Amino acid sequence: MIKIVTDSASSIAPDVARAAGISIVPMKVAFGDETYIDGVNLDGPGFYQRLMASRALPATSQPSAGEFMETLQRLTDDGSEVLCVLISHHLSGTLSSAEAARDMLPGRSIHIYNTLSVSIGQGLLCFAAADMAKAGEPIEAILGHLERLRSQLRVYFVVDTLEFLQRGGRIGGASALLGTMLKIKPILHIVNGRIEPLEKVRSKQKAVERMLEIMSENVGPDTPVLAAVGHTNAEAEAAELEMEMRKRFRCQRLFVAEAGPTIGTHAGPGVLAIATCPVV
Repeated sequence: MIKIVTDSASSIAPDVARAAGISIVPMKVAFGDETYIDGVNLDGPGFYQRLMASRALPATSQPSAGEFMETLQRLTDDGSEVLCVLISHHLSGTLSSAEAARDMLPGRSIHIYNTLSVSIGQGLLCFAAADMAKAGEPIEAILGHLERLRSQLRVYFVVDTLEFLQRGGRIGGASALLGTMLKIKPILHIVNGRIEPLEKVRSKQKAVERMLEIMSENVGPDTPVLAAVGHTNAEAEAAELEMEMRKRFRCQRLFVAEAGPTIGTHAGPGVLAIATCPVV
């Protein structure tokens, strides 16, 4: 049996993860001296309330090797294999913690997969892995499938401001947009595991429409896709975006997720994101 593990940057809600057979190793979020566990004692709504009321930005920290080891040991005690489907190593040290934990458990079959993505892009790959694990596919087949999906995965997002990404050090090449942000809504994407700028648009509504157009240019309307919509404290806008995704694309699966404290710390509120990868 193969069990799937991910981290809370995947934007998969705990109840959704349980239903899919996915275990989450959570990251931590600190507001000053108070530290919370993402998805355990701090959920999305609670986080955004605190974020709006706080003068200082919160900070995130990756799970420790010991925390990973505890989960991996528990899941492999019965002889099962484990596949960890994790956030890009360019955006977090989580992958390194998982690798260190694996090395502390010699003789157990533990595989670490770098999605080179984050949030809903990472989540799509997690669900694909979980589906194959449930179907009894061997680890080689699952890893090969993830490689094919990852090579065609597209993640686009619009942020209200680059301030949070800049302060958190996750801005990548998008730093080129700083200083030009008055009334500009940047469209960003994930490239080789990093956040990079794509286009600059003058309003959020136009940016969302352009984001959909860019996706349509790369994914035909008749191509079956795995798809996702993500948001940070923008539920109504995300619902509208979900309807547009269903209209424009042949979605074999579409999940909608509120990115919780881990993502919200670095992206801020008001983010809208879409992701697709062709069914292969």
